[in-house]
Amino acid sequence: MLTPQEALELVIGTALSLPPCAVALEQADGLAAAEDVVSPGDCPSFARAMMDGFAVRLADAGATVRLAGQLPAGAIWDGELVAGRCVEILTGAACPPGTDAVVPKEQADRGDRGVAVPCSIKPGQNIAPPGSDCRRGQRVVAAGETLTGMAVAALASFGLQSVRVTPRPSLAIIATGGELASPGQPLRLGQIHDSNGPMLRAMARQQGVSKVRVWQAADRLDAITAALDEASELDIVVLSGGVSVGAYDLVPEALARHGTETVFHGVKQKPGKPLLFARKERRLFFGLPGNPLACHLGFHRYVAAAARKMSGRPAWPQPFQGQLTAAIESKGGRTHFLPGRAEPAADPPAGWRVEVLGGASSADIFRGCRANCYVELPPAARTCQAGDICSFTWLLPGPWSP
Repeated sequence: MLTPQEALELVIGTALSLPPCAVALEQADGLAAAEDVVSPGDCPSFARAMMDGFAVRLADAGATVRLAGQLPAGAIWDGELVAGRCVEILTGAACPPGTDAVVPKEQADRGDRGVAVPCSIKPGQNIAPPGSDCRRGQRVVAAGETLTGMAVAALASFGLQSVRVTPRPSLAIIATGGELASPGQPLRLGQIHDSNGPMLRAMARQQGVSKVRVWQAADRLDAITAALDEASELDIVVLSGGVSVGAYDLVPEALARHGTETVFHGVKQKPGKPLLFARKERRLFFGLPGNPLACHLGFHRYVAAAARKMSGRPAWPQPFQGQLTAAIESKGGRTHFLPGRAEPAADPPAGWRVEVLGGASSADIFRGCRANCYVELPPAARTCQAGDICSFTWLLPGPWSP
């Protein structure tokens, strides 16, 4: 079996960025730019007043000048500003030709005889010259960078209506198991409500995938293969349950019949040892164990990394460091991932205090509801003491935003 790091590297190395496409600028927030975006011109394209005041000539320093009018933002002054005259100008307006400086309102004395200009004026004060924000040809957004709201504003200032991006993948969820009942359905004896399907849908939405569809399939080969066929147009397919070696673990065979190539099956980790990863051309397939915590970890660590890689974003964050709040036993043999809760520490060697949220069993999702991170314990068997440094990765939403 592979180590968790080897498995993650295979997933990231197999996932391919989706072909770029153009989207409307208002739909681009959070997507990765598919190419460099450069400024088509100088910004601002004119000498812009940086505050409310008076446009003046240097020759009029210390003099009282006649007020020639008012110039709001968006208006154009007809003619040139000459000595002995000033123009009341508002923030953002284009300075009249001949303007040497803008004097703030509070520094000029406006009276019946005109406007008294201060004795001390610096050339260009309170004026943003053409190109002072951005020069023609300057790179504003680099290929691969996530388009934030501020980046969208910068592109909108150029008059752009669309931008080329790497789209986010679509995702199918196939929850397998004859014991599953949909939420809201009454339970028969031996049934449980499907929690993996809603959980995976929520995690997929947190990754911002473009479309999510969910199927339930009984533990029958025909039912699973039929669901796979119906999901054939989606980029990522996630199956929960049926990936181990039991009599009803039919996902590996169903994937083989669907024509996929298995990349790996089994990872030296706890929970989620039977994790399966396969591919078919550009499409990716994940078989996650039915154990809720194992299913959650599989999506958090592997499926989310693939989705980010396919959408042109950083695939995996750097782990954080924190101090354990209590002792925890690592039994060894496999890397152990435990749901935890990290909180800022007042005076630590590491910046976070981390509480491990252990439950009654490896399938206990109820204590895990409070988790905001996964704590990673190495495979060496030992007892970690309170105060020991541990590595952890954030769940979404967290300080690291994928």
